[in-house]
Amino acid sequence: MSETLTPFLKWGSFKSHDQNKPDILETQVVDVETFETEYTTNVKVLLKEDKKWNEVILPLKSHESKNEALLKQWKKNAQKNLIKSGKKFKLKTWLGKSTKSDHEIRRFVLEF
Repeated sequence: MSETLTPFLKWGSFKSHDQNKPDILETQVVDVETFETEYTTNVKVLLKEDKKWNEVILPLKSHESKNEALLKQWKKNAQKNLIKSGKKFKLKTWLGKSTKSDHEIRRFVLEF
């Protein structure tokens, strides 16, 4: 009997650099509570891929990154009771310019 591990969402496959045309991920909350791994703070969601819903681990914040935008939005929306098990939402993401350096930074918007 083999145990299937839930895959992590890989941000590298989302390439948009345009805030007006972001990558849009259709998602559904599996578990409201975040959990830690060695490298990231995460949450389990269903991700719609090719008309099929697949469970994935959504990294909200890398421990090596200062970018807390997605984690903060998750917590803020959880406090407003917008995040509930089974709730569908859209996650918009794109690569934008950092305000503090010349590096690109991943931007996020959660829509309920």
